[in-house]
Amino acid sequence: MKTYYLTVGDQRVALPPGVTLARWSEERKHCQNPRIRAFLGCIQMLADVMESNYAILHCSPERLLEIWRKVREVTDLMLGELAPLLEIPSCLPALDDARATAKVALDMLAETEITVLRSLPVEVPADSMLEVRKQLCVSIGKLHNFLQDAFGELMAADPRSIHNADYFLSKRFPQDVEEAEWLHSTVNKLQVFLEDLHEERCRSLIPMLDYLRREQTLPTARTWEPCKQLLSILVDDLTPRLREILALRGIRFQEMETLDRYTATIPIHCSIILELYDNARHATDRVKSAAARASARPAIEQGVHDLVTVHEVVTARIVELACDVDTVLKDLISFVPLWIDAIEKRRALLLRRGPLNGEQQRAVHQILTQDETHDPDDEAVAESWAKRTGIYSWDDEEDEEESRDGSTPEAALRI
Repeated sequence: MKTYYLTVGDQRVALPPGVTLARWSEERKHCQNPRIRAFLGCIQMLADVMESNYAILHCSPERLLEIWRKVREVTDLMLGELAPLLEIPSCLPALDDARATAKVALDMLAETEITVLRSLPVEVPADSMLEVRKQLCVSIGKLHNFLQDAFGELMAADPRSIHNADYFLSKRFPQDVEEAEWLHSTVNKLQVFLEDLHEERCRSLIPMLDYLRREQTLPTARTWEPCKQLLSILVDDLTPRLREILALRGIRFQEMETLDRYTATIPIHCSIILELYDNARHATDRVKSAAARASARPAIEQGVHDLVTVHEVVTARIVELACDVDTVLKDLISFVPLWIDAIEKRRALLLRRGPLNGEQQRAVHQILTQDETHDPDDEAVAESWAKRTGIYSWDDEEDEEESRDGSTPEAALRI
C-alpha cells in the first residue's frame, strides 16, 4: 500500500498505510477538530469554577448556584456534543485507540458521577445545598481529570501535535483560541458593515465627486445631506469600530499598523471636509449679502468674482480630500477579506469549524469504518463523500499546499 506523508512544520509525518491525505483531511475537519473543540469548551467552562473544596463548602449561595449551573452545562456538553463525536472511529490507529479510551472513560463517568449530578435538582433548595456542595467537591475534580487526561491523549495521538505538542496542551492554547475567535468574529462584523458602506458610497460619495468636478460649485444643503451622513458615519461609527479592533489582544503588529493608518486618516479627512463645507457655505452667504448691499457696479462684480473663487477653491479642496477618503475606504474594503483569510490560517483557529449534525455524523461513521478497495483520492469517491454527507468541502488544493509549504506552523496546521 502507498504511504502518504503529512507536512507538519519542518517535519514529514507518515500516515498509516492506506490512509490518504484527503481522508485524513476530512476526518480532522469533521471529526477530530470538533472533538478537540468540545474538550476545550468543557475545560474552559470548568476552569471558571475550579475552586478549592473549602471554597465550595463555604461560598455564598449565589456563588454555589453559579458553580452548579456551570457544572451542569459541562455535563450537558459532554453528553450532548462530546459523546457522539467519540463514537466516530479514526482512520489513524493511534488516534482511534485514544478516542476509544476516552469513550470508555466518558461512559464510566456518565454512569457514575454525571448520573449522580443530574439526579440533583436544577434549582437547589436550601435544605439540599450541603448535599450539592459535597457532591461538587467530588465531581468537579473527576470531571476535570477526565477532560485533561483524555484531551492530552487525543492531542498526543494527533499528527499535528508532533510539531508543538506542548503548545496544544498548555493553558495558553485555549486563551489563544478565544482571542483569535473574538478577533475573527469582530472583523467579520466589520466586513458586513463595510459592505453596507460600499453601497452607500456608490449612492452618495461617488455622485457628489462627479458633481463637484463638473460644476465646481458647492451643492445645496439638501444635495449635500446624503454625503454628509456618510462622512458622519465614517467618523462616528466606522472609526470606533476600527479602534475597538485595535485594542484586541489577538491582532498582529503588521495588521495593527495598517489599521492604525485607516483609523487616523478617515476621521481627520472626513472632519475637515464637513467643517470646510460648513465654513464655505457661511463665507458664500456673507459674500452674497455684501454683494446684494452694494450699489456700485464694480463692487457687485467684485462680489461675484469672490463668490466664484470661493466655490472653485473650496470644491477643489473638498474633491481632493474626498478622493483620499474614497481611496482609503476602498483599500480598507479590499484589505478586510484578506485580513480575515490571514486570521483563519492562524494556528489558534485550526479548530474553528463546528461539529456535524446527526445525519452527517452517521454518514462519516459509515464511510470511515467501511473497507474501501479503491483509492480514496479518486474524484468519484470525493463526489460520493459529498453527496452522502452533505459536506462539499473537499480541500485537495489545501493539502497540496500543506505539503509544499512547511515553513510556518500556521501553514502546516490550518484547516
